[in-house]
Amino acid sequence: MTHLSHAYPQGANLYFIFIAHIGTIKEYLQLQYGILEAIAKSGAAISHHHDVGKQTSPWLEETIRKSQMDVIRLLKKHFDPHYIMNPGGTLGLDMSAEQAEKHWSMDLES
Repeated sequence: MTHLSHAYPQGANLYFIFIAHIGTIKEYLQLQYGILEAIAKSGAAISHHHDVGKQTSPWLEETIRKSQMDVIRLLKKHFDPHYIMNPGGTLGLDMSAEQAEKHWSMDLES
């Protein structure tokens, strides 16, 4: 199921709802990451009007480019050098290497 939730000059924000029987977090992550990879490879943006979310943020830099992400990191460092406001936040600025490499707990047992 899908619906268009917001329209912007750049395009529409589509919401998709998938219903599946998933038994483990690993199965969920494999499905989620497969969907995100397909979106990224198609050239579409991974976005949300409330931000991308920490689990989805590894794809953000590919969408907005490294230079824009560097500006966000610089602003965060300038205005919040001790990372006390919204620690980690929804941009995933404090992700572990595993998370940034899109392997968010993929080593969990099936």
